[in-house]
Amino acid sequence: MDSSKHRILIIDDEPVVRKILNQRLSTNGYHCEEAGNAEEALRRLAHNQTDLIVMDIKMPGKSGVELLPEIRHKYPDIAVIMATAITDTSLAIRCMREGAYDYLVKPFNLDEVALSADRALEKRRLELENRAYQQQLEQMVAERTTELKQAIGKIKLASLDTIHRLARAAEYKDEDTGAHIQRVSQHSAAIARKMRLGGGEVENILYAAPMHDVGKIGIPDHILLKHGDLDAGEWEIMKQHTTIGAQILQGCDAEFIKVAEVIALTHHEKWDGTGYPQGLKGSSIPLPGRIVAIADVFDALTSPRPYKESFSIKKSFEMIRQGRGSHFAPNVVDAFFAIQDEILSIKEKYKDKRESQLVRMAVVN
Repeated sequence: MDSSKHRILIIDDEPVVRKILNQRLSTNGYHCEEAGNAEEALRRLAHNQTDLIVMDIKMPGKSGVELLPEIRHKYPDIAVIMATAITDTSLAIRCMREGAYDYLVKPFNLDEVALSADRALEKRRLELENRAYQQQLEQMVAERTTELKQAIGKIKLASLDTIHRLARAAEYKDEDTGAHIQRVSQHSAAIARKMRLGGGEVENILYAAPMHDVGKIGIPDHILLKHGDLDAGEWEIMKQHTTIGAQILQGCDAEFIKVAEVIALTHHEKWDGTGYPQGLKGSSIPLPGRIVAIADVFDALTSPRPYKESFSIKKSFEMIRQGRGSHFAPNVVDAFFAIQDEILSIKEKYKDKRESQLVRMAVVN
């Protein structure tokens, strides 16, 4: 230990004691300063770096016992050794409980004083190094955590893009558009937030909703692309896209894929039990399915297709309102209407070029 860099403050009301301690500790290479009372000591501490204090317990004015807590509070990195007469041992023990490193008994054995100072400063050095290491470790953890969050964010964005592309691939031969799955995803997440679902639940729905119709990939083209009404047999086949989608998505450990499986299976269930494929009723319909149901229907109502014109926003809102308690869960409808402006903003943001072309075609024809 390089003692030449350490500064020791000796606090004692007896000049002779201060001088003796100063001479002995200076011999070990320490730079020593002296203070005759608490007030002088505090002034020196305020202006000078100090590594160790050797302080008498009993002094005129503020005693060492009274000064110790103040020093420990203002200068927690300074090691403190208390000095006491033999009769003051109980006070010395009390001081150690309050943070003093050691106590010395008068009359001093100067070699013991020097040894105690060495040990106190070594302990202080180790504590400071450990603290610096902990701070460095915490900083590294914080930096790695930030990097990890950024990496996870990029992975999530990439995953979401992949999901959208897979969903679009499934719907490629259908008349639904790429913007449709984006709007259903964003509308569903907005409704979930309004219903005060947790951040993880909202994110799962955001990621899962685009896959609500992934099962259409298993529906024959002559049914999926038919512009007229489906007959009873064709309709039964069309309804199978829910169970096909659930089968495609089942068996995955990723939470949002599990949610996607539920949504694919249940987004055509109705609150009154007249939906498909299971005829679930009321709260037996999983909440993600209830949420995506209204987002899917609203977008279908307000989006033009070659075989139909879109309904107006006003008419579409009215149809959703009429479905409250029959087609749709009442609390989901309430959340939907509570964020009408956000719903319309999302619809405007995720316009599809093909939809605009269909609108123009309808006007021309």
